[in-house]
Amino acid sequence: MRLSVFSSKYFFSGLWVIVFLALAIRILCALPVLCGDGSELLRFDSHTYLNPAYSLLADGTYSTAPDSGEAATTRPPGYSVFIAAVLLVSGKSLVCLGWVGCLAGALTCFPVGLCGRSMGNSLAGWLAALLLALNLTALAHSPMILADTLLGFFSAWGLFFMVRSLKHGSVADFSFAVLFFCAACYFKPIVVPVIVLALPLLTVFFFGFSRKTLAGWTLLWISYFLFLAPWMLRNYRAGADYDMDSNRGDLYYHCGSAILGVVTGENTGVIRNRLRAETDRYFVENQEMFPLLRDRNAYNYRKYFGLIRRYPFAFLQTHLPQYQMLLPDLPTFLENNRKTITGRGTLDVMRAKGVFAALKHYLDGNFKLILPAVPFLLMTLLLYAGVIGCLLIWLFKWRWRKLALFAVFGLYLLFAGGPVVMPRYQIPALPILCTMAACFYILLTRKSNRREKV
Repeated sequence: MRLSVFSSKYFFSGLWVIVFLALAIRILCALPVLCGDGSELLRFDSHTYLNPAYSLLADGTYSTAPDSGEAATTRPPGYSVFIAAVLLVSGKSLVCLGWVGCLAGALTCFPVGLCGRSMGNSLAGWLAALLLALNLTALAHSPMILADTLLGFFSAWGLFFMVRSLKHGSVADFSFAVLFFCAACYFKPIVVPVIVLALPLLTVFFFGFSRKTLAGWTLLWISYFLFLAPWMLRNYRAGADYDMDSNRGDLYYHCGSAILGVVTGENTGVIRNRLRAETDRYFVENQEMFPLLRDRNAYNYRKYFGLIRRYPFAFLQTHLPQYQMLLPDLPTFLENNRKTITGRGTLDVMRAKGVFAALKHYLDGNFKLILPAVPFLLMTLLLYAGVIGCLLIWLFKWRWRKLALFAVFGLYLLFAGGPVVMPRYQIPALPILCTMAACFYILLTRKSNRREKV
């Protein structure tokens, strides 16, 4: 019997071809920095992952630096453990981290392809994987020494099992999704609210009020207390918050400066630096009042919420979904090819004067630099157009369970950063966006199997 080109055998062969294509694209689009010493792969946050990794290699402790004796709490340990493993094998080569990051980014196309196939058909799976393979933000950030790419990898697997759970009413698939989302929490804590708030509600949406729902809730809380609570307790005992990380106090600087920027019209970077300097000075002058990090964070929380109460309209203006969050990461793409440099305060310019002014500032008016990225920019437009089309269909046909998936794994993961609109924050939301767009375009071809509906 002749096998269909969309059979499992050919589907997986095609999916692996897309994965290898994604790897080649990621390497080629970052080859200048991947052939360097690795310093160009670092960003401002990179040291918060690297220093604990060096500590793990030096003395086996998750500390702020080797032999510091101070427990590291700024970041969850997942990415630092990953860094330590790669450095141990590679002889402490930073550039090797970039190459492995490209591999991790390419491999993320695999669960995205599975997700597209589960929600649509085999062709939708290939297209979803291809949309991620050619996504400018995802490919540009793959070599960066930051946790976002691996966060996207685990989020993609979690989403795949959530889609399977919805499709088949399977508690087993739901359990795998929970495990992958717990793993994602060890790379960035943005997924913690998904586990403790969204998944209990989605369990009811998926299974109704039944024994399966009780099983799902039981599994969620067992997973929370078994996998997340121990690390949160460890951080609390180290003097930080009961959380996966301890940098939530920085909301006062980053989000508070955005609020004050709207109120005063002043550059948000200047405001942010001033808030940090004033707060640090206050802590030094009143050390006895703030012996622990969680005490200092609590002070910052109070100051931040004080700004919200004082300027509620500025808060809404800056914290409601920001369209700038959808912009592809052209700057990182250009920096990977040594066409531009980072650290130019472009985000502050964009807040004050808009996207075009920020782009002109970043490129020094040389718009020709954009030309190599044009194909990837067009793929971004194609992605968003497909998402809008799929969303309209779901609304018209009232696919409310799928809309709930989009709300959690699309809207929340996209806009949870509020006024901090860094394109790399798109990465954990890309799996569902690519899946939705692929399903929409396959529907337009009118070749989808009747059993496979958007």
